[in-house]
Amino acid sequence: MVAADTLASIVSSISVLVMLALAGCQGQRAEAPALRGESADNASAAMSSPGASSTDQARQTSNLKPQTPQEPPEGGTPNESKRVPAEASKTEPSGPAVELALKFVPGQAATFKVTTESWKSVEWKGAQDAKPPKFTDGRTGSHVELTFEQRVQQVQDDGNAMLEITIGGVKDVIESVNKVVLDFDSGKPTEPDSPLAALVGKSYRVKMSPQGQVLEISNVEPVRQAVQGVLPQHRVAARLLSDDEIRTRHEIATLSALKDRQVRPGQTWSSIKTFSFDDLGAKTYERVYTLRPAQHDKGRVAVVEMKAIPSAALAEELHKRQTVNPFASMSDNTDSYEGRLVLDLDRGQVREYVEQMQNEWVIADPSAVQAGRPAAIKMAARRLHRLEQVE
Repeated sequence: MVAADTLASIVSSISVLVMLALAGCQGQRAEAPALRGESADNASAAMSSPGASSTDQARQTSNLKPQTPQEPPEGGTPNESKRVPAEASKTEPSGPAVELALKFVPGQAATFKVTTESWKSVEWKGAQDAKPPKFTDGRTGSHVELTFEQRVQQVQDDGNAMLEITIGGVKDVIESVNKVVLDFDSGKPTEPDSPLAALVGKSYRVKMSPQGQVLEISNVEPVRQAVQGVLPQHRVAARLLSDDEIRTRHEIATLSALKDRQVRPGQTWSSIKTFSFDDLGAKTYERVYTLRPAQHDKGRVAVVEMKAIPSAALAEELHKRQTVNPFASMSDNTDSYEGRLVLDLDRGQVREYVEQMQNEWVIADPSAVQAGRPAAIKMAARRLHRLEQVE
């Protein structure tokens, strides 16, 4: 039982922190799980998302050619957000350039579905009889689907467009330590009086640039007032209408990271994104985008692949600002962060835009391995964002 006792001491050191993060922080929001969202502000919201919070620095991006060092984005090291890693530049650009940009035509309409997932989990790995008595496996998180119609109201001379966004459907599933605490589907007439049901048919406006940036958000306040209330579902609906959520729903980081719309197959560019994993620290990635050769699928299609790598310089800067994290050095970490953009070049519309991040940490008991009875704790965080055209 020496191995079990050793790992049990580790568990006792981190279980409170891990389970508070996993359970949502159930103590502070007993009526519903707290699902960590896209920013530190959202993390304190009553129904924000539980996975890693993140900071997206896509607006401060690399060009296709080396740039003169500039001031770092949000405290990063100089020129870090401008660097294209050598390993990402092995493919030499070739072929004719294509324009990677959104195109807007007055009256143009299309329907999209955006799917977001945010999960974190903790799991015992080892013999059940060696499992510490107070340890609980489980996952907490959410799966959200929102369908909307996008209609172009006006196009300015600079290409920016005012878009009318009308919500067509909502699905929202929230779990807290394996227990489903919310399961809503606007397509099922089981909760017609739900604040989430009130979102269907409501509209707001966004001013969008050809680079995929949301420049303005308007006409959303009446919708927010329509879902005001004190119930957990009121807070879920309010979160879906927050400025941060709206920007995340509509922005295309792959395009906003570009400074020159004319791109040749094989060319690369990059942007920076940081995720915070609570007591397991923060992780900064450089998202490296590569344009693949043009395809022909019901028209000309551009495919941009994204593979992210840890950004060492910015990670070092973040580390200097944080308190010493005792758990990072105790664990083995593996990660994966990839994405893809499929852009209809003829219509200038997104067919699919997806990013998916997975991180796992394993804290093992060395004495248990030596004793032939491996025992460990595995913690994981997963994020998914997918925008796809459905009509």
